[in-house]
Amino acid sequence: MLKRILVGFVWFVVFYLGACGIVGGIAGGRAGADEKDPQKAAAAGGQAGAEAVNRVWGYLLVGSFVAATVGAKTGTLPGTRRKGPVDPEA
Repeated sequence: MLKRILVGFVWFVVFYLGACGIVGGIAGGRAGADEKDPQKAAAAGGQAGAEAVNRVWGYLLVGSFVAATVGAKTGTLPGTRRKGPVDPEA
């Protein structure tokens, strides 16, 4: 039981960081796409990505928590599957 909780927490962190990376990357890519200078594009993209994640971090946090909790509870996430019943005759 403790192992499933710990593995579920690891999945929560993975989901949260992945979601932040995706949201920030999309916002940053869109913001820096119009710039001709690569340094200005990187600066604009970094700023836009940070602002986008700051706007939606609560949703990402709750969504990641729900996904990790449901996945760990049902055993669908790797490392959270329940062990089968022990056969006493084996």
